[in-house]
Amino acid sequence: MTVSVPKKYTYRCIYHFTHLDNLPQILTTGLLSHNELSRLGKKHTSVAYNEIQGRRAALTVPCGPGGVVHNYVPFYFCMRSSMLLAVVNNKIADQMSIIYLCCPLTIIEECPSVFTDAAANTSVAPSFYDNPEDLEGLNWQAIDSLKWRLDPEETNRQRMAELLIHKTVDVTRLSQIVVWNKSVRDNVEQMYKEAGLSAPSIGYEPKHYFLPFYASEESRRLSIVMGPYAIAQKLEETLGQVIPEIGKTKSARYGSLKSLLEALRGDMCALPETAELVSLESDNEMHSEDVGTHTLKVVEKLRSQAEYEKLSPTDKILVELAAFLHDIGKGPKSRWAKNGGRQQVDPDHPVKALPMVRRILTEEVASLKKRSAKVICKLVCYHDLVGDIIGKGRRPQELIDVAKDPRELEMLIVLGKADMLSVEPMWLLLNKSGLDSLREQVATNLGDGSEYGAEE
Repeated sequence: MTVSVPKKYTYRCIYHFTHLDNLPQILTTGLLSHNELSRLGKKHTSVAYNEIQGRRAALTVPCGPGGVVHNYVPFYFCMRSSMLLAVVNNKIADQMSIIYLCCPLTIIEECPSVFTDAAANTSVAPSFYDNPEDLEGLNWQAIDSLKWRLDPEETNRQRMAELLIHKTVDVTRLSQIVVWNKSVRDNVEQMYKEAGLSAPSIGYEPKHYFLPFYASEESRRLSIVMGPYAIAQKLEETLGQVIPEIGKTKSARYGSLKSLLEALRGDMCALPETAELVSLESDNEMHSEDVGTHTLKVVEKLRSQAEYEKLSPTDKILVELAAFLHDIGKGPKSRWAKNGGRQQVDPDHPVKALPMVRRILTEEVASLKKRSAKVICKLVCYHDLVGDIIGKGRRPQELIDVAKDPRELEMLIVLGKADMLSVEPMWLLLNKSGLDSLREQVATNLGDGSEYGAEE
């Protein structure tokens, strides 16, 4: 005998967020569990943490159809998930590319399913249920909260209680799709049209996403953190502005990149942007010193590495200059006047450095090569990439896309190592195998640098 969902919950929906790129396949096969995707050999753009996936693959479901969590298509009861916040903050995916597939909660009356009273993604297993009457036991106050994060952590986990539907969900069961903006809605509509299907209601609801607190009507579709696509676009935009202006300045203070580097070695105040880092205190718990001191430590760690010594003379100059410039996006000091002059954590600081790097390369240096300009911009923009891939779940594919040849790969690795070692001396010891594996993975996908020719 089927037990009905208690009447007070029948109006509710459940939410599965995924990458827009997955929708065409979903429209063909339906929503599939992780194990069904693997069994059928289907490709899938994942926005999940690999470590978490390992736990879910092994977590036994003690009721309902049984098996493990990866046998189920996961949905959240909450509209705004802390898991999405982590995905966005750690640059695993662009928030604008995330869509929500929504189903009525009453789907559990018709589909084999179970539900949990907390997230099924930590070493502490949640409780599992297969009787809709047990929905009464969920923490609905936490589930309905739109706060970005709840304390204590246990409450935050309860907010991310899950409904798990066995193996597959047919797309005809979707009642709504929530998207980032009108452009994404148009893409979704076109995908449905190409699949020969009628689309459900498609809307864009801010309550499902993480927007800046200050967001106005004009800027309400700005993400709190830029993802891989947006970062790449900003870099290309910057290069498009820098390259045509190389060597045109009449008021350069430095004849070459080498002379600029020598000036910075002697005085961090050799550039206005680096001068702003001196004595800039940070609220980042990973940094025990001010940003200027941290910068000098990164330069020191960089120059002490054996890999640095193996670089060509030109690449040594480029990567050391990038080390001096890598955190200029945390300035100027005036940014933090409302925070008592203390720099706050800002995942976008590498991208915010790009306009400053543009000014430096086009106004401060009389002569440099196009390759040098491209590499410096790239190193500053992606100085956090290697550390984030190893420690925060950022995708290796991003490094594959960014590094165009073995020289760029080595510079990105040596700069990333220097940045991490400056805040955690044991970082390399703890992560050497992961770093070696990443280098090997990326190296097999590299070009030979022919896009630059012989240019230095």
